[in-house]
Amino acid sequence: MIDENNNWELKVMKFQMKQFGVLIAFFICVPSVYAQKKVSDGKSQASSTRTIEEIIVTATKRSENLREIAASISAFSGEDLEARGAQDAADIIKLVPGANMTSTGDSPARVTIRGISSDIGTSSTTGILFGNVSFSDTYVPFVSLDPNPFDMQSVEVLKGPQGTLYGASALNGAVRYVPERPSFEGNELKWFAQQTSIKGGAKEPTYGAALNAPIVSDKLALRAMAFKRTAPGYVDNLQLGQKDVNEIEQEGGRVLLAFQPTAKWDTLFTAAWQDTLKKDVGIVDSDNGALVTRNRPRSSPDDTDYKLANLSLSYTWHWADFVYDGSYVEKTGDRFFDASSRVSGSGDLALQAQAYTGESETTGHEFRIVSNDEFNQDFKWTIGYFDWKQDIQTTLTVPVAVDAPFVLPILDFLSPLQLQSSDLFTAQGNPIVLGSVADVVVEEQAIFGEISYRLTKDIEVAVGGRKYKTTSGGDNRQNGLFVLTQQGSPNFTLSGRVEEDGFNPKLSVTWNVTDEILTYALASKGFRVGGVQFGVTTPLSQNSAPETFESDTLWNYELGIRTEWFDNTLRLDLTAYQVDWDKPQSLQPDASGLAVYIDNVGGVESKGLDVAVQYLFPWAGLMLTSSLSYADTVTTAEFSTSDGTAIPSGSRWPLAPKTQSATTLSFQQIFGNWTVGGFASYTAIGSTQPFFNGMEIYGYHQVDLQLSLSNESYKWLPKISLIANNVTDERGITNAFTSGLPVPEAAANEFYYITPMSFSVRLSGSF
Repeated sequence: MIDENNNWELKVMKFQMKQFGVLIAFFICVPSVYAQKKVSDGKSQASSTRTIEEIIVTATKRSENLREIAASISAFSGEDLEARGAQDAADIIKLVPGANMTSTGDSPARVTIRGISSDIGTSSTTGILFGNVSFSDTYVPFVSLDPNPFDMQSVEVLKGPQGTLYGASALNGAVRYVPERPSFEGNELKWFAQQTSIKGGAKEPTYGAALNAPIVSDKLALRAMAFKRTAPGYVDNLQLGQKDVNEIEQEGGRVLLAFQPTAKWDTLFTAAWQDTLKKDVGIVDSDNGALVTRNRPRSSPDDTDYKLANLSLSYTWHWADFVYDGSYVEKTGDRFFDASSRVSGSGDLALQAQAYTGESETTGHEFRIVSNDEFNQDFKWTIGYFDWKQDIQTTLTVPVAVDAPFVLPILDFLSPLQLQSSDLFTAQGNPIVLGSVADVVVEEQAIFGEISYRLTKDIEVAVGGRKYKTTSGGDNRQNGLFVLTQQGSPNFTLSGRVEEDGFNPKLSVTWNVTDEILTYALASKGFRVGGVQFGVTTPLSQNSAPETFESDTLWNYELGIRTEWFDNTLRLDLTAYQVDWDKPQSLQPDASGLAVYIDNVGGVESKGLDVAVQYLFPWAGLMLTSSLSYADTVTTAEFSTSDGTAIPSGSRWPLAPKTQSATTLSFQQIFGNWTVGGFASYTAIGSTQPFFNGMEIYGYHQVDLQLSLSNESYKWLPKISLIANNVTDERGITNAFTSGLPVPEAAANEFYYITPMSFSVRLSGSF
């Protein structure tokens, strides 16, 4: 039962629904009245000296005004993100209603958009893009790539499938980082230093610098960035007697070289690298808000890094631009996860662990021809060819301690059989419960295009599509005690290959009702590749794992209206959508209860609304930005897991909260040569479940504050910012793991919390 008097989420939901009702009534009634008033007046209201700034994005692979694109895109300028002190994706995603972020100790962080969440062990439903380069792992992801937002031009969050332009890397959306390009205008050095202190945790610094340097006037310019970040820990391991164990050390950099030998040629070379070391997982063992763990006898470090190179060439004809994008991405990951509590409950014995390493190499080539406005402003088109290959090698080992009581009889049994090989024991002599070495290659080739035509002055129609072919396959060599008991041999190799082809269509219609009111309708499709099975199951069970799993696809249907009022000082937007997800990839438990595998199950439907308000007050540089999101994401077909659990139609899909909101009040005021600015942000997210029939997580709110002072007259004087995040010290749970053991203390023994209240002092400047 829900206590309506004490449950804040229910109260917030009711308040949000009232706001939805008022705004919908406003959309229905006010536009016609306002349009009639303008006609009767014969002129618009007196223009204001200050208006809301337009945002130009390149999400469609051409520069366009965000508000003229028939799609849902949230964009943040690099300047705003730096003012907020943003350091990772979590600082950005919390500002986007309809999107959330979660992670577990034994898998990378992943972003969910509109309730379409990815299961542990499956590739993400939301892609990560650096410019036009995909960071996504298409098979059993092992690296969470999180480029530092310092010196970014913008970060764009694309909602809905991006299959037409970005292929399998963005099933239902993408987070796109756009780095700042080199400038030919002059030398510039920008820098920052930030000290962060967490309540009850540690205090650590972060700093970085970026340099822009023209080398040859109007032809060659360099831009370089480097940073080093230490994110303070705040979880104490009482069993090891260690404090603040979940500290993160991160460092990286970027180099961009722009070359324009003539007015028609444009070349941009980008190289980037980043290394992230998480010294331990931020797991606690209770849901009472205490940031301690008592059942983890070993640390769980996670070390990942990536290297990226991208070459973009473009040549301008009088009627179109020819563009080539070539990319190379190398990723490595090394993770050790202590899972003792999942077996023993108390963690008194170091029984189980997961040692996971992986590396991948990805190469991509894209050729496209893009029309330009000089040829025809009413007829725009993009045609391209895409070729992409990802080679992935992963190794998973699940060893147990030699002194574990239940292992000793097994050792006595194996010794006379002389089966103590590398398939059954680690180099340290620990028995291997389960091991897996996978070598998989995923390829995609596609021809894509998009054409838009302005039928009348106010109506534009766009049609696009992507004809693709994907192949995914390789070998998965499995070993260990579990394999021995199930296969009669200490090792077993599973080989498979999935070849699929398809077509991703896209259709949109845009209607400018008036100069201030735009509506659009959109239908688009996305897909995600399948592959060879990585799990192991009991061969004799009725529901053993299939050798391969298939791609899954989804359709997105969207209606939107964007309005501007009072000389572009007020914007009100409304978006309604429905997502139909067919055969989603899901991680299933084996009938034995000891293993898992990927399978395609049933279907999912998500219906929702997004409402956004932006108002520029006429005084003190004050601006209000508020967004509300509602999504009802449920299964559409009944299915049963291999352990016999029935998931009926209409079940809530995991990691899909119904309500989210984000509101920011920002201001900027000039006093002589001094500028005072700041932000006050309130974000809230409704409750959901981390898995079917699981406990409730999320259901929390967060308040962030920022105040800055600067003086542009003195270049040597740094801008100072004071940043307070989670000022109410909310203990929001973002994920939980239930072991299923019969011991009471192990019923739900892993919880993941948002960062507690933190305070930062940031100094920054430029020359």
